Amino acid sequence: MNSRWLRAFSSSSGIKKVNNSSVPGVRLSALLCKHLGLSRRQSVRMILADRVTLYGEIVNAPAFQLRPNPNPNQNSSSAMKLDGKLVLGVDKTLKSLYLEQQKKYNELDASNKNNDDDKQKQKKGHSHRQNPNMQNTRVWLANKLKGELVTEHDPDGRPSMLQRLIRGGVGEVKNKHSNKGSSSIPPIHLKPVGRLDMMTEGLIIFTNDGQYARELELPKNHLWRTYRVRVHGRLTPMKMRAMRMGVTARVDDGIIGDAPSVTSTAKMMKYKGIKVSIERKSSGSSSNTNRRMRGGRIDAGRKVAGGGANTWLRITCTEGKNRQLRRILGALGLDVTRLIRISYGDYDLNTIPPGRALEVPPKALESMKKKGQLFTTNGGKGKKKDKAMEEESRSTVEWVNYA
Repeated sequence: MNSRWLRAFSSSSGIKKVNNSSVPGVRLSALLCKHLGLSRRQSVRMILADRVTLYGEIVNAPAFQLRPNPNPNQNSSSAMKLDGKLVLGVDKTLKSLYLEQQKKYNELDASNKNNDDDKQKQKKGHSHRQNPNMQNTRVWLANKLKGELVTEHDPDGRPSMLQRLIRGGVGEVKNKHSNKGSSSIPPIHLKPVGRLDMMTEGLIIFTNDGQYARELELPKNHLWRTYRVRVHGRLTPMKMRAMRMGVTARVDDGIIGDAPSVTSTAKMMKYKGIKVSIERKSSGSSSNTNRRMRGGRIDAGRKVAGGGANTWLRITCTEGKNRQLRRILGALGLDVTRLIRISYGDYDLNTIPPGRALEVPPKALESMKKKGQLFTTNGGKGKKKDKAMEEESRSTVEWVNYA
């Protein structure tokens, strides 16, 4: 790399408390995200495409670290170019990001000294201090409507949940020093956590912290996702057991919405076991006998667990694969007529009205209770624990009558 760039963006000598070598520089991808308002994926692709130059030299490493210029008299505004055009003001953004990073490391260094005391307080049930890495993290909980996409831009022009929320003021920058409000300031780039397909309703988490969103979605963290599912079809104890044991289902790429696929692929996917319980039967079922039409004849079937042809289930899983529940239930001959997510980790939908969003305090991943393996192997003790967890999760939800 050119030595002029290293001089212009070298380590600052004015850092207090923390050694220069212990505070890493700002990643180039993070700098572009902040300065240009891009997503993390967009900035990485831009760098890998050789579109970013520093003092005329191409930088194609997203993890390349930068530090602010210690010399205030040296002009570094012409250091960075994107597609041959100057990126103005990048040095100010770099300084702001680096100071935030320095502050986090200072607070982490102070908190590590009292780590043993914090663990003792946590064991005794005392409140855990907020993670200093989440001081600037903001979280919104939204109740997604059926028939809209989570994506920000859709080439087919279908309704976008994210666009609707942004128009409603979600993601506005807090500006305490201006009397004119934040209308002139561009909104925060929102990252959705755990996307839902077009026909699924319920809880969607949005945050301005890309790293926090990634941690919530990582499969290794085993965060619980709980859904209310209305299914049509014959529900038997064998099917309930199959769901808990795990199902191998065919992946149909041609499904649009709830319509069946015209041509299905031969790809099969293994899904882990899910926690499932019968919540209630839908109203309007007057008979305990399941009568189904088969080949033009009406056959009287056995009594269906839960009663009626439509049954509401409560399902909890730890995976977030595309159309997972629809494929699992479809492989067992059950049609999903309604699918609502009611919780994700320790975030609950509660009484948020359909289509609305509510900003809530962020919750640290390490302090969340609704995570980990769904099933234990401790015999009777494990079953009692699972039942207690299920009862606890039910008590945290206040239902809204959507129908």
